[in-house]
Amino acid sequence: MLLLALSDAHIPERAVDLPHKFKKLIGVPNKIQQVVLLGNCTKSYSFMKFVNQISSNVVVVRGEFDNKTIASTRNAKEEIPLNTIIKQGNFSIGCCNGYTIVPKSDPLSLLTFARQLDVDIVLWGGTHNVEAYTLEGKFFINPGTCTGAFSTDWPVQESETSGTDQEATETAAADAKTSQPTENLAADADETDDEEDKSAPSFCLLDIQGSTCTLYIYAYVDGEVKVDKVIYNKS
Repeated sequence: MLLLALSDAHIPERAVDLPHKFKKLIGVPNKIQQVVLLGNCTKSYSFMKFVNQISSNVVVVRGEFDNKTIASTRNAKEEIPLNTIIKQGNFSIGCCNGYTIVPKSDPLSLLTFARQLDVDIVLWGGTHNVEAYTLEGKFFINPGTCTGAFSTDWPVQESETSGTDQEATETAAADAKTSQPTENLAADADETDDEEDKSAPSFCLLDIQGSTCTLYIYAYVDGEVKVDKVIYNKS
């Protein structure tokens, strides 16, 4: 099954919409089975409508700039949780926004969060930087900002986590310079990116089959969609 992770859209305050190429990639109905919104995504009706057209199975956690409640088909107002757990394949997946983690985006704090929820995978947002790494057998994924919205945080120095158990992938902004566009995307290079001062728009797609999670990291850089792949096997 395919699980789409989006975070930090910040529409309409900091961005107008997703990149057009992103919308073409993920906007095909009945291809993606579940969508997870990892905070700061609920202020735009048009964005939420688009997400619900991708899949009827949408999970939302609250970011620091979201309202506490959201309109839903089940209730007039439904409270958005700070974190939640979903089950896919043989994985338990914990979802939260980064502002609930102290220190923010700290690997050991995220590991503590994973242990508290007893999950195999953690999806978190709030930093506007894409990350994917394993630590003590657990898989940590941050899809970055799906619109390239700017962050109001002070620049954060990368924390150093010792030990051989951690395998960090490059961030989308960095590895997109060396990765190659997929064939079906290379033909669509009809856009230019004029948001040089913002983060590179990015999202993550998880292909979960049993005890194997294949992560695809998509980043929009210089008018091209770059894709990186990471495979995580549950031990």
